[in-house]
Amino acid sequence: MSSPDGVSSPDAMSSPDGVLRGRREEGRASRFHTARGPMTLSGWLHLPAARLRARHGRVPERPWIVPAAVGWLRRRIRRDWTVLELGSGRSTVWLGRRARRVVSFEDNELWLERTREQLGRAGLNNVELRRLPVERFIAELAELGDASLDLLVVDFLESPDADRVEAVRAGRSKLKPRGYLLLDDSDRSAYAPAESLLAGWRLHRFVGVKDGWPTVAETSIFRRPAKG
Repeated sequence: MSSPDGVSSPDAMSSPDGVLRGRREEGRASRFHTARGPMTLSGWLHLPAARLRARHGRVPERPWIVPAAVGWLRRRIRRDWTVLELGSGRSTVWLGRRARRVVSFEDNELWLERTREQLGRAGLNNVELRRLPVERFIAELAELGDASLDLLVVDFLESPDADRVEAVRAGRSKLKPRGYLLLDDSDRSAYAPAESLLAGWRLHRFVGVKDGWPTVAETSIFRRPAKG
């Protein structure tokens, strides 16, 4: 899963205390605000643990999304799920250990090799890594069968010809009834159309500090209705 500013890995942070000393980003009142507003109570409750992990340089092997969203997803994911993630990383092994089948699209050779090595160490053979130019992500997603996925993870470094809103547009019909679509960094104004595209879907919004990242982020998980 990619970083908010296109950094390929949270390990790129130059200081373990970066989680506290992050710069103010455009559209944010402070590092404790998303583009939508201030950090929620849940985010503040998780902040001391994030600070401790950053200080000791410990980054958990888990999806690089808001930690509360990881916990929420962990309680719901099932062994019979089929998952597609747009953008590989720590999430790939985590998902592979919990789902029946995981397909991951990736355009970055470095992340592809790292993920392949991690999958090998974990002994997982239920994960398919596909190297694709990011411009092909949407077309490949559109070719999948409708109602074929239990979870779609939209978290990739975009290009002018492939953005996350278009992935949501192409992917919404690919979710099974009651399936889940995860959109990371969902507070960005550019992603506002995604909520309109998923009108009528149940929405869970999580706000907090990602592992090793200095500013507050938002992760949204949408659930497709049972009908419609």
